[in-house]
Formats: sequence, C-alpha cells, structure tokens
Amino acid sequence: MKQKKFLDNFGRSESLWMYACSRCGECVDVCPVYEETADKYTAPGFKIKKMRGLLRARGSAREESVKKVVEGLYECTLCGRCWSVCPNNYDLVALWEKARESAVETGFGLNPHTEMIEALKAENNIFKRPHTGRRDWTKGLRIPEKEKADTVYFIGCLMSYRGQLKPAAKAMATILNAAGENWTILKGEVCCGAPLRFSGGTKHMEELMDANVKAIESTGARKIVFSCPGCYRVFWQEYSKLLGDRVRLVHAIELIDSYVKSGKIKLKDKTEERITYHDPCELSRLSGVIEEPRHVFANLTTQFVELPGNKFNVKCCGGGGLYKAIDLDKSREIAKKRVTLAEEIGATTLTTACPSCYMTISQAARLKKSNVKVIDFAEAIAPQIE
Repeated sequence: MKQKKFLDNFGRSESLWMYACSRCGECVDVCPVYEETADKYTAPGFKIKKMRGLLRARGSAREESVKKVVEGLYECTLCGRCWSVCPNNYDLVALWEKARESAVETGFGLNPHTEMIEALKAENNIFKRPHTGRRDWTKGLRIPEKEKADTVYFIGCLMSYRGQLKPAAKAMATILNAAGENWTILKGEVCCGAPLRFSGGTKHMEELMDANVKAIESTGARKIVFSCPGCYRVFWQEYSKLLGDRVRLVHAIELIDSYVKSGKIKLKDKTEERITYHDPCELSRLSGVIEEPRHVFANLTTQFVELPGNKFNVKCCGGGGLYKAIDLDKSREIAKKRVTLAEEIGATTLTTACPSCYMTISQAARLKKSNVKVIDFAEAIAPQIE
C-alpha cells in the first residue's frame, strides 16, 4: 500500500482554493493569533503559500518543512475571520480542518491533540474522565432522565465535566422547566465529535456519532437543544445527514428567544444592569445565530451595550480550535482584550453563549483582576423569569 503523504487528502476543491489565493493579505489583518504572535507561519495567507509548495513537492517535501507548516495550522482558533474577509469567499475553516486531518493521518499531529484523541477513544470525552461520571453534574438538581421525551438537552463534554459550568447547566434546566418543556438528558450521551474535527482525528467520529444517534432516536425526541456551539455546528453539518428532518436542532439562545417571543417564559421588569455580550464565533459567524440574543436582552435590560467587534465580525476570544492546548498564554492574552473592551464600555456583566468562550474569558477576567462579571447567557436569564 502506498504510504500517505501530507495533504494527500486534498481534492480538487481544496487544491483550487490553494492556487486561487491571490495573497491579498486581507486574512492576515484579521487573524487573532497572528495579531498576537506576529509569526508568519500563523498568518492564513502565508500558510496557504507554504501548503501550496508542499502540494507541488508531494513526496519530496522535507519533513522539517511539513512540521513547520503543521505547527502553524494548529496555531489557529478556527474562528473563521479569515474566511469572512476572503474576496473569493473560500471556506478556509474547512481547509484548515482538512489539513489537520491529513496531519494526523500522516503522523504529524501534535501531542496535546493526540492525547485528546486517545482520551476520547478510552472514555468518550476529551478529559479522559470516567464515562460513568458524565451525569455527575446533575446531582442535587431537578434534571429529568426519561425514556421518552419531546426534547433532548445535549450537554456536551465541557458542561458535563467542568464544575465551573454547572451553574450554566442548572440555569438552562431552570429555563426548560419554566417553559414547560417535556425534556430529558441522554443516558447514553458521548462526545459529539467536534474536538476530533478540530484536532484532525476525524476517523474516530463514526462510533461517537452512532452512539449519540441511537440514544436520541430511542427517546423519540423531535428537538435537540445545545448550549455548546461546537456541538450545535457538528450536528448541523454531520448528524443531520443521519437524523434527516425528523429532528430539529436548536441552540439554547434560539430556544430562549422563542420562549420570550411566544410568552412561554415571562421576564421580570427590565433591570438597569449594564450588560454586554460576546458572540461565539461558531454560533454567530459560522452558524448565523446573531439577532436572537439581542432580542432577549432588549426584554431583559435597559442597559445592553454592544461589545466592539461583534455579530458576524466578532473578534475571537482565543478559546476556539483547541488553541489553548497549543499556547495557553497567547490564548489568554487574546481573551484579555475582550475583557478590556468590556471594561472600556462600562459593562458590569459580560455574557456569552458558549462554554469554551465562558471559560476562556472568565479566566482572563480573573487574571486581570477585572470587576466585570462573566456569566453564561442562561445564567443571565434564569433569575429574571417571573
């Protein structure tokens, strides 16, 4: 059997993207990692140039050259800002993910991600925590585990295993109960597989997807709710091929917005708290969920203020694409900039609708000793329900 070479998995579309790149530099100017590192190997356009050279070289490319390019591929949050300004509208997030997949398949994957892949294979979660402890977060809470339900709340690895996210999960459960939703969590939930796409270990996804689909179908649910944009997006892109149109996929923000509009939940009188919101890249730019949180905030407070760099053009918090596993310090520096902006606009509370964004930004706020309170979107809503 012929040995696979780096980028052998690139087909016609990926090759066309590579050769059509005019090196205009638009993507370089908006890349959050390049802004922080000034390392040309983190600049999207430069990576494309180097990958184009590796494509031409194919089997004759030097191993050191490949390793350098691969390191640059992982020095990336997969936030999609490069794609958002590309004059040719090439799907650069898909390009980076495809290249990472090739890196893993050809033995060039980086250690932190290789360890994560092994953790998923062993315990079905990215932390290698016992799978039997996935539902430990529910202890002491009114969380249903029904055989049959109309709605499934898909928790995800971060919400399941990170204690600091328990208040966010509790808040979402409170909202679902207040709306009278007939809902459940999955007894057989495993990782959605999104981290495998981020790392490049996609060949292990099928088993995870099959387990989740079987667990969902056994409940008869017609709707799946997500707090994690990564889970939400991978379900839209991959699971929908298996679930078809039998099941509606909805992010928590979309669901809460529908509850407020329909009157399923009623909010107390508007507060005067000065609140801002960080749009998760995967939810806003990559999934198009933008106006829903703003509609809810319009019903929640008289003092909602926009965080500069927002909506489709949001600036990444530094926590995407498994970047924290590669350079935690740089990730935190990117996040501190978001906290600084919140301080500058006088916000007392910074909310977001992504567990990864929440963890990254809240850690940055603590390091800065900021007075800005960072909470999950659901935590801002639940206490204000009548």
